[in-house]
Amino acid sequence: MAEITLIEKDGVHIVAFLDSSLFEEGVVVQRRREIEELVAQHAVTRLLLDLSSIQLAGSAALGMLIRLKSRCTPRNCHMALCGLQPPVREALRVTQLDKIFEIYEGVNSALAALQNANRAAPGA
Repeated sequence: MAEITLIEKDGVHIVAFLDSSLFEEGVVVQRRREIEELVAQHAVTRLLLDLSSIQLAGSAALGMLIRLKSRCTPRNCHMALCGLQPPVREALRVTQLDKIFEIYEGVNSALAALQNANRAAPGA
């Protein structure tokens, strides 16, 4: 059974993690594969990862985020993160990954920003 959920709201695909930890490499690899499959199946152009349930994230999880972003970019898929708990936010800050990801406090603020970005994009 997948430990993520996917919903689409106003053209933004929101992936919510049900795990509380993304520390074990096997779990992280499985989540990455699930997300990549969802992105491919649904032709996602705006992806929001809701990490609000994640209390602990190891280096494999950070690598997963980088890999997902690198796979989204060539597909013209805009990816953002939201709901980071303090330990996860700190891990991104220490590794300076907070500089390459768009990070929002919660789903609502992220949705508003992603919808506004879409309106401002040429041809939108």
